[in-house]
Amino acid sequence: MRAASALLLTLALAIGAGGLRAGEASRDGTDTALQQEMERLYALRTVDAPAFVAQTRALEARPKPSNLAQRQFLQFLAANRATFEGRSPDAIALAQPLAESAEDPKLRLSAGIFVINMRAGTREFEAGLRDLDRLLKANPKAEGALRDEIIGIWNVAAIFYAELEQPALSAWYAQRLLESRHSPRMDCFGQHFAIRARQAVADPTLSSIDFDRNYQRCRDAGEVGVLPGLVGLSHARFLRDANRSDEALGLLEDRVGHIESTRYPRLVAEAYALDAELLFAAGRVAQAERQAQRAIETSKDTPTSLPVAMAEKVLFEIHRQRGDSSAALRHLQRYIGANRALAEESLAKERAFRTVQHESLQREQQLALATERNRVLDLEARLAKAESRNAIVLAGVLLLTVGGLIAWGRRLWNDAKRFRELAQTDPLTGFASRQHFTELAAAAVARARTEARPLMLVAFDLDHFKRINDRHGHLAGDAVLRAVSEAARAVPAPVPRTIGRIGGEEFAILLDGATETQAANYAEALRRAIASAEAVADGGAPLKVTASFGLTGTHEAGHELQALLDRSDRALYRAKNEGRDRIIATDRAHALEAA
Repeated sequence: MRAASALLLTLALAIGAGGLRAGEASRDGTDTALQQEMERLYALRTVDAPAFVAQTRALEARPKPSNLAQRQFLQFLAANRATFEGRSPDAIALAQPLAESAEDPKLRLSAGIFVINMRAGTREFEAGLRDLDRLLKANPKAEGALRDEIIGIWNVAAIFYAELEQPALSAWYAQRLLESRHSPRMDCFGQHFAIRARQAVADPTLSSIDFDRNYQRCRDAGEVGVLPGLVGLSHARFLRDANRSDEALGLLEDRVGHIESTRYPRLVAEAYALDAELLFAAGRVAQAERQAQRAIETSKDTPTSLPVAMAEKVLFEIHRQRGDSSAALRHLQRYIGANRALAEESLAKERAFRTVQHESLQREQQLALATERNRVLDLEARLAKAESRNAIVLAGVLLLTVGGLIAWGRRLWNDAKRFRELAQTDPLTGFASRQHFTELAAAAVARARTEARPLMLVAFDLDHFKRINDRHGHLAGDAVLRAVSEAARAVPAPVPRTIGRIGGEEFAILLDGATETQAANYAEALRRAIASAEAVADGGAPLKVTASFGLTGTHEAGHELQALLDRSDRALYRAKNEGRDRIIATDRAHALEAA
């Protein structure tokens, strides 16, 4: 985790922190020499990390300054040092209080950006997204004294959303970076993440010229560290995906020396893994094997299993080609394990994004309701003032007010009811929202535990749903979700049921009192109904989809909702991995194997 945090840190903090300036020090009693030294060290952190760590540690050994702002700046340096020393939790613990209440508003924003960035490295996606959402809403425009820091928020947003596999949002903030015309370095960053977003959605207009221009812009901006390496790696992947493997190999071999010089294991490991893949395709087997082994070794401290999965696949192909079945099987098992870890991380990112998105919507609804209530309170205050001025006018005003208050009360009641329904019901499918399903299911599990009644949980996920969105657009995807929900609603359940949409195309059904056989029969009827459902794209083309199912029950997981969700989720992923459009029921043997 140390290397990934340091890499993201270098990218996200492209704009320096605020903090006191030496010219201001003499007016408020700060130590001018100390201030200059701290600012020098802060600039040093992205140039010479070892020197930054050693000199910051020495500075911290001195007596603490009396000025609060300087003590807080020193604490921020300590947080930066902790991340270079691989102590990410300590770095967050040091920076979080500064992000909430630092005296200097520039330092407060810089610390907030730092915390968001660190949470990406520690894979705390939900917490990082909440912090990012808060900063973006509190600072909608880059203007005034905090302009540089707000542009820094856009930069970390482009990075964080790219890490979360949300290319549209990453591209939006990258475009804001470009439009800000802040500096050549910010143009370099903005262009890179805009290209990455286009690459993620397979934009047919993307070409090698775009990558070459981005690389040259970064070099012209004086960026000679991590970002040119990232640009080169993305360009090589683009060429590989365009079936131009020879060009990709030539480009990567030209850039791999620079990538190695960055000393960031995640970047280096991905370069080695891609190099191994391209070398194997070119028939240079011995070199491919060496690079694959280097990718695995370099990945030990990285948070993603992508380079491991790529390298293990190459090693599997090499040993299969040699006829070494034992070694080939070993590497195949490792490849499958790394791929499973990638799928689980991708699911965690999607869940985090949807959860925070839903929370943000709820806050907006609560704010709208509070605004309406304030309007009523304001009206009441005006009426009370009118009372003291004129009793005669008051009588007339009261008559009008009664009707107004009744109307406002009715509107508030209707709004409250509508907001509650919005929070509890998924508007597209009509099923319970994730939060409401969890509340209903938890209550049902508690009742069943008290009454010793069995429960079954059926989880299903639409197969290849992303292809429909990519090929036909999100409106077509919405039509498919509506068709699936109508088909599911039409299938009779053997016992009372609770249906919830718990992700983009993922659903869960709690069957209260069902046996294993009843649940399996019900799931099979659902599977057939979904496979028979049909939606229509804008062009009139029929759209069909299948679903993969995972089943579990209290006879395996006990009367614990989280255990039921986890086991059904694992069964669902087995159904995905074993070919999709099928039902997998967990059993004790499978549960032990998954554990």
